[in-house]
Amino acid sequence: MDEILKRLRSTAAVPAVMVGFDGYVDSIFRVCRQTGEAGTSFFETMAEFGGYIAEKAKKSCSLELQLQTIKLGGNMPIFSQAIAGLGASVNCIGALGSPEILPLFQQMHPNCVLTGVSNPGLCQALEFDDGKVMLARNEGIGSLDYERLTARLSAGRLREMAEQSSVIAFLNWSELQGSSSIWKGFLREILPGISRRKLLFLDLSDCSQRPVEEVREAAGLISEFAAFIQPVLSLNQNEAEVLTRSIGLPVSDSEAMALRLREALSCSLVVIHHLDGACCAGAEGCFRCANKRIEKPRLSTGGGDNFNAGFVLALLLGLTPGQALFTANAVSGYYVSQGKSPDREELIGWMEAYGTEIIPGEFYRPEQKKG
Repeated sequence: MDEILKRLRSTAAVPAVMVGFDGYVDSIFRVCRQTGEAGTSFFETMAEFGGYIAEKAKKSCSLELQLQTIKLGGNMPIFSQAIAGLGASVNCIGALGSPEILPLFQQMHPNCVLTGVSNPGLCQALEFDDGKVMLARNEGIGSLDYERLTARLSAGRLREMAEQSSVIAFLNWSELQGSSSIWKGFLREILPGISRRKLLFLDLSDCSQRPVEEVREAAGLISEFAAFIQPVLSLNQNEAEVLTRSIGLPVSDSEAMALRLREALSCSLVVIHHLDGACCAGAEGCFRCANKRIEKPRLSTGGGDNFNAGFVLALLLGLTPGQALFTANAVSGYYVSQGKSPDREELIGWMEAYGTEIIPGEFYRPEQKKG
């Protein structure tokens, strides 16, 4: 951990990041289990809530939602906000409001340069101690594709932004119906013109509702990116299983899936994260790092985006993939526990306080994880 803290305390500038393309307004709710004079109790787990709903089949029920907060949402804004707070300069492009950027997004970190391409989606998130249910309305982002993107920013301007960035991040493929159009446009017109190889950070988000053939197409495009740029793919456990199954690979433990996906999709790194920790498959093998479990999360919506921000920051600071996992878990843990993204000093304090509770990482070589 000493090397991580040393890099975090460095005053060197963090290289620029270019991020797109979604955007949401999130309303965060807890679901009331019981209300009365004695107060309100909430459904604590998704299983508890799911069991209650299942019991009401062929009947009816009424549930009260208690609003916790209204906040900016979507993978691009939350990721951008988090990594900007940790010192990166960020070009944020996407569903932030059009023709004017909405006031909610105008409050983003000063390190974020905002370009609105369409109106945002709307999301109602039901929070539980062990996860969340995201109920999205995507009318605002339904028209966001490469044609609309280049009507707002020319191919030349996009290429200039890409050239100036050390990492390009394409987030939330699943909820942007025009994502594959954007990816194809970058493959055709933007990436062949950049002068140096850099990282392309990809997060598909939950693609369970996308047709298998579209998931396969996205997987094929990831492989094509490797001709121009170094793809880094980040998935949660559910997303990893859906993607693995969609391209005809066996679903198994996280380390084996990460190794297989990296090879099949020509990625530089494949990360799979979940509540208990994360693993990262690279050329040398697969590293696993446990996480500090937050028993009573203050805010879980956005935890994965903060994990991704911590991981990318660590790579930008020149840390190893294993050190990047440790950093990512710490950023996510702080966010879930405190309900906000940390700045550098807050992250350092969190790591110093809780780093010793994290189980030391394990390293697997590919031949150890075939099953």
